[in-house]
Amino acid sequence: MIVLTLLQAVSGAIPKNPIARWEWVFPVVETLHIFGFTMLVGAVTILDLRLLGATLRRIPIPQLAKDLSPWIWAGIVVQFITGPYLFSGDPHEYIQIAAFRNKMLFLLLALIYHFTVIRKAVAAPADASAPLGWRRPAAFVSLGLWFCVLLSGMWIGNL
Repeated sequence: MIVLTLLQAVSGAIPKNPIARWEWVFPVVETLHIFGFTMLVGAVTILDLRLLGATLRRIPIPQLAKDLSPWIWAGIVVQFITGPYLFSGDPHEYIQIAAFRNKMLFLLLALIYHFTVIRKAVAAPADASAPLGWRRPAAFVSLGLWFCVLLSGMWIGNL
């Protein structure tokens, strides 16, 4: 019920929405959206690869997480600005597409996982040579979730 009310409110604003009025706005906002996603997922991937022990082994995990944090947050901010704006262009259409619903589900899961499990994984140990243990499977799950977000987003563009 609340979702329908919100969709009707967003739809009522469409004539005022530049994404629905000018054809050049959508590609510009979509480009920014993809750029933000690249910042977010690129930084998360680097961190996950470090947790797997596949790269940057000389850099302590907590230090790498601290260095990548601004990129992750910048990507999230760009996503949360451009995503709803893109959605506002045709909310009734997006909500009916399974790929969109899947993307939102995987995005929510990936963010929750990142800020709970991965945050715990990077918190310790500070020693770069310490065994990775449970952090490896955690990194694989994280990569899988972000890959699902990516595939779902690409699927939306092809429907």
